[in-house]
Amino acid sequence: LEVTPLTDLELILDRLKQAALWLQENKINYWQNWLDPETLYVQWIEEGIKDKQFFEVKYNQIWLAMFRLQWSDEMFWGKQDIPAGYLHSFTTNRQLRGQRIGSLILDWISDYCRQSGKEYLRLDCGTAITGLCKYYQDQGFELRGEITLYDDLLSLFQKKI
Repeated sequence: LEVTPLTDLELILDRLKQAALWLQENKINYWQNWLDPETLYVQWIEEGIKDKQFFEVKYNQIWLAMFRLQWSDEMFWGKQDIPAGYLHSFTTNRQLRGQRIGSLILDWISDYCRQSGKEYLRLDCGTAITGLCKYYQDQGFELRGEITLYDDLLSLFQKKI
């Protein structure tokens, strides 16, 4: 796997838009804010680029995934004392669906976090997206709670790494 920093705002926004379109096509009401993002969301992406938190994953020049990894996340998780990595904006190449790409990349992210001194990998997921919530639980993540943020009910998951 080739994991490299991602600094192209337009590319990041396009990847998120493509994921939102796929969700829409599959009648899943999630990430629709990325179809035409408000300034607040674009600024959140710009902040992540500035802080070098966005990465893309390729293999033999084929794009596999994109994600944002933070070392703190008070907006979603509040102040936490236990060191953790916080995963956001995780999207994969839909043309490669069913090939365990997500699982492979989650393992890579877990290893990276562990090597960086973190004890957990944490993420959020739309509570109503039961299939995705189950996917994360199948990957070893445990439900730790729920929050409402920008009118979205989100499930908070963590995995000991």
